[in-house]
Amino acid sequence: MALGGLAAAAPVAWTVPSLIAPRESVGTLGGIVNFAGQLAAISAPIVTGYIVSATHSFASAFLTATVILLLGISGYAFLLRRIEPIPDPSEA
Repeated sequence: MALGGLAAAAPVAWTVPSLIAPRESVGTLGGIVNFAGQLAAISAPIVTGYIVSATHSFASAFLTATVILLLGISGYAFLLRRIEPIPDPSEA
């Protein structure tokens, strides 16, 4: 189920930079988005280790992951409204 959800959500996340960035900046914006995702992927096992070490249980780590997931879903649902292209600086 988790991998299915990830496979369904990943293409949506990758289309946003191409929809909003000026043509010359799509790669840069995509790189920034990918970098932020990689920072989260690197920090997740580190934070999980600290939480499990402090609580001696994975329950708090799973709860933390659930809260972060729900925040991400809320961000897409409520913060990402109408997708409009960023104006090209040369056209302004």
